[in-house]
Amino acid sequence: MRVRVWWLLFVCLAAILPQAARAQLQRGSRFKGTGTCVRCHEEFGPAAGLSHATPRDGDCTTCHKPHGLIGVLRLQKDEPQLCLDCHELDTGATHVHPGLDKCTTCHDAHGSDHPALLKAAAKDLCQSCHNTPDFSREVSHAPAAEGCSSCHVSHGGSQAALLRLDEEALCISCHAEDAGDGYSAVHQGVPVAGSYCSSCHPPHSAASPNLMRASIHPDTTCDRCHTPGVDIVAGRVTGNGAEGCLGECHTMPSFTGEGWSLHPRVAAGRCLDCHDPHTTDQAPLLLADQRTLCGSCHDEVALALEQSHPHKDAEKCTACHGGHGSDYPQLLLAESRSLCIRCHDDPVAAGNAFVHSPVKEKCTRCHEPHGASRPKLLVASQGDLCGPACHENIGAGSGMPVIHEPVVTGQCSSCHDPHSGPPMLLNKARSELCNDCHERTFAAAAVSTQHDPFAKGTCESCHASHASEEAALLTEPEAALCEKCHTVELTTPVGGSSHLPATEGDCVSCHQPHASDVAPLLQAPQQTLCTSCHEDLGERLATQPVHTPAAQPDGCALCHGAHTTRHPTLLLDPVATSCLNCHDRDAPAFAEDHLGLPADSMDCTSCHDPHASEESGLLHPETHEPFFKGDCAVCHDQTKEGGS
Repeated sequence: MRVRVWWLLFVCLAAILPQAARAQLQRGSRFKGTGTCVRCHEEFGPAAGLSHATPRDGDCTTCHKPHGLIGVLRLQKDEPQLCLDCHELDTGATHVHPGLDKCTTCHDAHGSDHPALLKAAAKDLCQSCHNTPDFSREVSHAPAAEGCSSCHVSHGGSQAALLRLDEEALCISCHAEDAGDGYSAVHQGVPVAGSYCSSCHPPHSAASPNLMRASIHPDTTCDRCHTPGVDIVAGRVTGNGAEGCLGECHTMPSFTGEGWSLHPRVAAGRCLDCHDPHTTDQAPLLLADQRTLCGSCHDEVALALEQSHPHKDAEKCTACHGGHGSDYPQLLLAESRSLCIRCHDDPVAAGNAFVHSPVKEKCTRCHEPHGASRPKLLVASQGDLCGPACHENIGAGSGMPVIHEPVVTGQCSSCHDPHSGPPMLLNKARSELCNDCHERTFAAAAVSTQHDPFAKGTCESCHASHASEEAALLTEPEAALCEKCHTVELTTPVGGSSHLPATEGDCVSCHQPHASDVAPLLQAPQQTLCTSCHEDLGERLATQPVHTPAAQPDGCALCHGAHTTRHPTLLLDPVATSCLNCHDRDAPAFAEDHLGLPADSMDCTSCHDPHASEESGLLHPETHEPFFKGDCAVCHDQTKEGGS
């Protein structure tokens, strides 16, 4: 039975596995010693122009374990140890090609149409990683056009840049006719033996026919600077730096500005610290691009340019700074602010009503000139920059407990333009500005009734912009704020009653402060609003026969005041007066039902529930039996005719 189960499992597994995996499971001739791996793995057979010896011989197990995992054949060893079992390689060379621990980055392990089993033509393969402008200029160096191996070794060697020989010997190996005195002749009698050819000639491609770099010294007459017959490596014979540069061709710069500055290298006459005297890839004869060259001395600038927000023109230092000297401090080409508005719009000249004070002075009070980790190149976060630095009483500095969220998060520019604009530097009209964040509140503008300040867009009538002692950033306590416009008596009259939210100054528990569909700016229809606190009444109104006024959505106000009244339970009138506003005292039925008693002296609520009741006539459910039967004479001597 167990054998049958295993055989069934085997058949099912073979059915669902891919073809290559099933080949590893099926029994066949290759398990008898006559099969080969390429019988299933034809793509690794000897079809390629050049094939690796082991797959060509069918000996796949030299590199692969015969079983491995389904769909994956494991190597006998990791790279490069597996390859080094057959191939000699100096892994301890002084200079080693990066990625040498992964042979299959460049070589195909099974077969290739290219020599050395390379995955592509040697030149194309090298340039897939070394894709620089060095290979794309108009004039190509002949060996570089053919391929890299004529000058470079592939894996490792003793020379920098993996050169086959030291640079001079490598160049002479092709330019033998220029060796010895020939070198001197080619270079106008100045021997250049021992110098680096690549200091003038890029080894791969150049813009000029004689493979000179892009920026060439205007005067190419060597004896203007060098003594013929004296080796160039011995020094620039007529002087090192300013002694050779200044005079006939170049003059020391002079400046007249009060804050003039001179580059220290220029002052020291060290021209060659920044310039090459012959040819370079960077104009004007700079030893490197400006960012690299200047950053080699100005570490703080190099660090700033590495930040997430570099100045877009900081790659080219001479966009703002003089290379040698200036009439202004820090080698600036102009006064700091004037320099900024060459590229950036001038807020002072924008014609706005208000200009932020720092904008009139130096932009660098707020912005880093080279790069920063914050947007807009700010020297600090907006909260720190605007608050403690200048506006110390805004936000947290005010000591108030309620702070506007943009102030808390330091997003001052979400409301204010930092440079110039209308008064208070607001980005837009105040109501539009508030609407950007308080969309739900302003969506209420579509309803029928709006609070007057809200309708006019004067949010500041009620709310502080930055911080407040009151919730919702109110400028004053709620009751005091409402009393400025609304005359409402909030003191309980003698013998009267008052609504608790009104006496506590909690106006918004009943009223919407901005807009509402229910007059007068109520949070909800009266009955819904009142029963949200008077829950027991709400339950009775929903389940029992209801007094007609109480059944109306705004029926509460027919009998009750909203704030204070001179009568108990916020009644607008005495109980009898309130009832007789609707019930006709002169009707025969009224006198009949009430034994002819004077209506004005009745306390209607002593017998009737004014809101809802299960009993007929809205009588209270607990009733004295003689009263319920209308047999008053049991207790009273009065008669219907005599009245009382």
